[in-house]
Amino acid sequence: MSFEKDEKETNLGEVHDIEEVEPSLLDWVAQKLGVPPNDIDGTYPAEVHFMAEKFAAMTEDEALVICKENLAYHQVDPNFREEYKIELEELLNSYHGSHDPTQQSVYVDEKEDHDVDPTERAMLLRYWATIFYWWSPYPEVRSVTDPFDDVNQTTLTWRVYVVGTIWVAVAAFVNTFFHPRQPAISLSGSVCQLLLYPSGRLLQYALPDWGFTIRGKRFTLNPGVWSQKEQLLCTIMVTCALGTPYITSNVLTQYMPIYYNQSWAGGFGYSFLMMLVTQYMGFGLAGLLRRVCVYPVKSMWPTLLPTLAVNKALLAPNRKEKINGWSISRYYFFFLVFCGSFLYFWIPNYLWEALSTWNWMTWIAPNNDNLAIITGSVGGLGYNPIPTFDWNIINFGIQPILLPLYTSINMYVGVFISGFFIMGIWYSNNNYTKWIPINTNTLYDNTGKKFKVTKILTDYVFDEEKYKNYSPPYYSAANLVTYGAFFAIYPLSFVYTVLCNYEMMWVAIRDTALAMKNFRRSNYEGLEDPFSRHMKKHKEVPDWWFYVILLIMFGLSIALVEHWPTNTPVWVIVLCLGLVFVFIIPFTLFLSFTGVPLSLNVLAELIVGYALPGKFQALNLAKALSVQIASQAQNYASDQKLVHYSHLAPRDIFATQLWATLVNGLVALGVMQFQMHDVKNICEPDNAMKFTCPSETTFFSASIIWGVIGPKRIFDHQYPTLKWMFLLGAGVGLLFWFIQVMLPKILLKYKPEKTQAILRYQRIVTKFHPVIFCQSCLNWAPYNLSYFTGGLYAAIFFNGYVKTRFLAWWRKYAYVFSAGMDTGIALSGIIIFFAVQYNDYSISWWGNNVPYAGVDTLGVTHPPLPDVGYFGPGPENYP
Repeated sequence: MSFEKDEKETNLGEVHDIEEVEPSLLDWVAQKLGVPPNDIDGTYPAEVHFMAEKFAAMTEDEALVICKENLAYHQVDPNFREEYKIELEELLNSYHGSHDPTQQSVYVDEKEDHDVDPTERAMLLRYWATIFYWWSPYPEVRSVTDPFDDVNQTTLTWRVYVVGTIWVAVAAFVNTFFHPRQPAISLSGSVCQLLLYPSGRLLQYALPDWGFTIRGKRFTLNPGVWSQKEQLLCTIMVTCALGTPYITSNVLTQYMPIYYNQSWAGGFGYSFLMMLVTQYMGFGLAGLLRRVCVYPVKSMWPTLLPTLAVNKALLAPNRKEKINGWSISRYYFFFLVFCGSFLYFWIPNYLWEALSTWNWMTWIAPNNDNLAIITGSVGGLGYNPIPTFDWNIINFGIQPILLPLYTSINMYVGVFISGFFIMGIWYSNNNYTKWIPINTNTLYDNTGKKFKVTKILTDYVFDEEKYKNYSPPYYSAANLVTYGAFFAIYPLSFVYTVLCNYEMMWVAIRDTALAMKNFRRSNYEGLEDPFSRHMKKHKEVPDWWFYVILLIMFGLSIALVEHWPTNTPVWVIVLCLGLVFVFIIPFTLFLSFTGVPLSLNVLAELIVGYALPGKFQALNLAKALSVQIASQAQNYASDQKLVHYSHLAPRDIFATQLWATLVNGLVALGVMQFQMHDVKNICEPDNAMKFTCPSETTFFSASIIWGVIGPKRIFDHQYPTLKWMFLLGAGVGLLFWFIQVMLPKILLKYKPEKTQAILRYQRIVTKFHPVIFCQSCLNWAPYNLSYFTGGLYAAIFFNGYVKTRFLAWWRKYAYVFSAGMDTGIALSGIIIFFAVQYNDYSISWWGNNVPYAGVDTLGVTHPPLPDVGYFGPGPENYP
């Protein structure tokens, strides 16, 4: 900020430091914050008292400076609500006062609209400045955070390690076990919070207070009340190690007979070292991300907010308050939703499966090919206005409550429009796609049968003669669109994100360089937002800690490729690190703004495929390194944002994250061994438990194209048009940067009298996000539009209608509802699987059979093959 506050005002405040203010002022601030009084005694929570105190101390001239700076900062921020920007613009435009604090300011209404009293207008300006300087401009963030730090709560105790480790192991088991299922069932961070809570409470009530004191610090078996901070630290442990390690796809495709059938890849040593390297190397780049994707206010990380919401629901003091007619507490609302979700999921997942796959349009004419292709939910494109009544499907493609509404709409539009390109390719038989199912991620040969990679290998190396005697691999129409979008999104995301956020990225790189020159330099130097000011009192995690981990893992990765027959030269590891370093900042910035992740897998495939044709093992390892290095770096950054929001010490989570990641990896390896040897027909298309391995099949198909045959043959000759998508992506990035950023700047320079109209135009055009649109085109094969339509409806209802009309209700209950639904589905899915699906106690009746009775599942009729017995070029013209 360009002004300085006195010593009293710079005190960030703790719970016991909050001063009393006038009741009328307290009521006004509470009304603006949307916090009703307690129904019993009319009191307000501590955050209202805190903000009212800071509001009383905020001067009008300070408020003017703060609001001007922050409005400029958030002008093209899609997460900052449109009505807030308009209100701030009107307040600032109507202000014609002196910047001299000794003179009284004057408000002049240029439109001669005297509905708003000048005093009220001044109060609104001070209110917004208080929000910017002492809390957050996003109501979503304010609903789950506190503007002060409660220093009386216990933080990192032995209970955090014990309880966190147990539930990290449980989450790793569930998520890894159900990862090969379509659709997958997972334990989210919110689900684990529900289970962490009674575990912590049990230790609180069951253990005695036995301990000792050293230098004034108490070490005890029972540190007291299970606090919000302990609960959140445990949750961070779990969320850090929540996902399935990427290398499970590597190991399964190498080991399983349906894929490469390499028995040595099932050994524990190989799997363990690959897990260790891929899971930990990303920590080495996480230090850089803190400055660009954690500390900035604009990096909101919308997907993290439900975690904080559930934390407050479980442990914050309950208040008797009525919001939009609702008086139920978050805690009880969570459990009601959880119980309802748990019971209901039995219906679409077991008793009446048609409610999950509601492909009702195909029931009208089950053998109609065109109807199945366009509207089918199993093998078709899913253009069905009512596709499901299953929250697991609704929440799968679009997370309707977690993601901002503009993200959800951009995603749906991208999937919807890209589907028409798929139709055009298939119906025109472009690249012989009409002999292949329209929306499959499986490769096919030139007779329309699934491609058998073993027919072109000799000792796991590409054999030219066998290849000529067999067939090139062919993509489906959906796969062609998906890979075209993949090629476009790398230059698009890099160009667009760098051009739009180059100042923020430059500051981060500059500060990182300064930190390397001066290890004593604070990470928060120059940062004045409220959360960063809170964090300055904690010991920081030095950058060199990250670099040491990076060097150790780099050495182990060399041992990995040298000891086992991976056919991978060491320079591939260096290449992967370089790729991640170039893309990690724009990718993570994009994720922190929108909640949508991007991956480096296809770019790594392309480069290594060209450099090492025929070596699929090198390609697969490069994918694992590139994807997981970036993913783990982003994981650490997201957890640091949780720490940032909750005023926790950064060092408290550093060691716990490293430990949790190791536990996750070991459990995942054990589950994978069980799956490979004991789950019947795993990865087979007809698996009765839906363990069809969609991710592994895509991984395997990609390794054939990129690794065994090599992209030079495929994309130089068979699909040459796809290479132009790189140029198209870069051009689109430049175009939208010019339309959304540069054009308004130029117009403002030459047409200052049209400022309001130009800014309104800019806000309208920035609602379309080209990177989200392009990323959503990746969601085909085997998924389709039916996995997104229900999510769009839910997003419009919750983040459109409810959030606009009933913001107070949304702030209190929306994230809790999402967490309760996910929790019920996850626990119900586990019980259903082991109780009635593992030993196949299926129920055969119309409601379970009708979704799979027609050609939507059985397959449409393809054209007859040419007289030569195959489609496409002859062996002499194979690519």
